[in-house]
Amino acid sequence: MSVETAIGSAVPASVDDIPGWFFWLDRAMFRAMLTHQQETPPGHLVELGTYLGKSAVVVGEHRRPAERFVVVDLFESIDALESTEVGQANLRESLRSYRSLTRRAFERNYLAVRGELPDVVAGLSSEVVHHLDPQSVRFMHVDASHLYEAVRGDVESARLLLRPGGLVVFDDIRSEHTPGVTAAVWEAVFTQGLIPVALTTQKLYGVFSDPEPYRAAILELAQRDERIWHEVQQIAGQPVIRLGESARARQQRQAKSRPAPPPPAKQLTLWQRVRRGLARRLR
Repeated sequence: MSVETAIGSAVPASVDDIPGWFFWLDRAMFRAMLTHQQETPPGHLVELGTYLGKSAVVVGEHRRPAERFVVVDLFESIDALESTEVGQANLRESLRSYRSLTRRAFERNYLAVRGELPDVVAGLSSEVVHHLDPQSVRFMHVDASHLYEAVRGDVESARLLLRPGGLVVFDDIRSEHTPGVTAAVWEAVFTQGLIPVALTTQKLYGVFSDPEPYRAAILELAQRDERIWHEVQQIAGQPVIRLGESARARQQRQAKSRPAPPPPAKQLTLWQRVRRGLARRLR
């Protein structure tokens, strides 16, 4: 669905009505992680790259008094891209994938669901460090550029801004078209102290501090929600929880998506069959 179609359609009433690639498993994970943080000291929320706001409205649902929610996206501001090789690669990606993304579309969707806008910054994801103090962020969702150099910068921003106990989530960690994200994030795991806590089909959840509270919260979610399958693997000396759709949930979803069988043929009475036979003989 194009952005123009989304703008022209009915005003979204919930996150389900907003176009995007923020699926039920990660929605459940975001809500569980942000709910887990509700008993912790105040800390700001960040989203780098927002598209039409599907994930932002879930993050914003958990903003507490005195906390800020900062959303950074290039939107239409392609003039902010430098004429360097990296800047031009970023420009090509923006024109190819997000040509019609506008700030107006994001704000329209967000206001319809949340009623009050976050702090919106139109610019490169690297600008986030100019809008928040170091170690002041408790939750950061990174879904901005897919280019290796840019994602390395987003990792550094997370290292700088996350407070002890903060959580960062990287999108497109293993998509076919985003090898730069994969390389930069796993490089951070092996050389920069990023501790992977969980993996879904789309995202990596990680910390730069104690991972145990989040592991416990994720395992509790997986045991509580029968839609979720999980296993624990060891990666770089750390237990990492893999999550996906359970076999039962997949069967139920597939059953719902199957077309309904055609209605049974109408059974004729004996008299109706006799009349039809006589009619054919008289033709």
